[in-house]
Amino acid sequence: MRAGVERDVIGPVSTVCGGADRPHALDPFVSCRARIRQALERLGKAGSTELIRASAPRELAEACEFTRAMLSRWVPLQLYTRDDLDPEASHFRAYVEGDNEIPLTNLLAETDMVRRRTAVLIDQSLVRRRAFKPIIEVAQSPGYVAAPILVEGRTIGFLHADRVGQARLVDDDDRRHIQAFAGELAVVYQCVRWSERLAEREERALSELERAAKALRLIGSTAACLAIAPDNPQVARPDAEGAIRRDAFLTVREREILDHVADGATNRVVAQRLSLSEDTVKTHMRRVLRKLRVTTRGAAVARYLEIRRGVG
Repeated sequence: MRAGVERDVIGPVSTVCGGADRPHALDPFVSCRARIRQALERLGKAGSTELIRASAPRELAEACEFTRAMLSRWVPLQLYTRDDLDPEASHFRAYVEGDNEIPLTNLLAETDMVRRRTAVLIDQSLVRRRAFKPIIEVAQSPGYVAAPILVEGRTIGFLHADRVGQARLVDDDDRRHIQAFAGELAVVYQCVRWSERLAEREERALSELERAAKALRLIGSTAACLAIAPDNPQVARPDAEGAIRRDAFLTVREREILDHVADGATNRVVAQRLSLSEDTVKTHMRRVLRKLRVTTRGAAVARYLEIRRGVG
């Protein structure tokens, strides 16, 4: 609202706050804006977007003294109504809970709100022509105000409100009030939504860290298992100095065969020296090549000697 208009509405400071002779009540417009600020502060402390959606209609109705307030997103989502003023409260509540869709057509006020991104006033002269007839017939509303909720540049929903059962109908002040409420509600909603997203990302990050920790523990246990020979599951024992041998992942027989191969013995000679078949020697050598991650006998001997010297 422009400053000049605000001065006309609020009036002189002495009138609003009371002069020296006698106090005066605050202008209704100013009082309503103060209640809107308090309502939005409460919504900001709701802690979740779900609670904001559930509480917003009631906060709007009580702040602006509407009889009914509804949050919708092409289907009615949440309704608050004063049963003492609304003779059709039970019927309207049943309609809202029935998930009835409000179609987007050129005759609906919601179309203007989406296109112009501003609040609308649908008074008695327009309600039959611009509103969705099925919902008006159930609600028996003589007129209402509505405003879009814009978050991150898009319309995520609408607020509707009316004064069914009251002495006066909705007017342009009500349109400005719901516009102000919806605009600030969008900011509150967006901030809470960002907090939720950060919490979700933090939870995912913690989950990934836990998965990584489990993987590291698994890798550690697998590395420890390398000290156990696959075909002779005996835990490697410390050597004379008390340290685990670096070639302990090889079996005793495999190390024995490698010692002979390192001396230049062929598979046949190794088999004769150890009283084994040549095929058995070949099988052991294949396992040695796989464990040392090499492809030739020479490379296996070289890697084995490096490990024995403590280089690998």
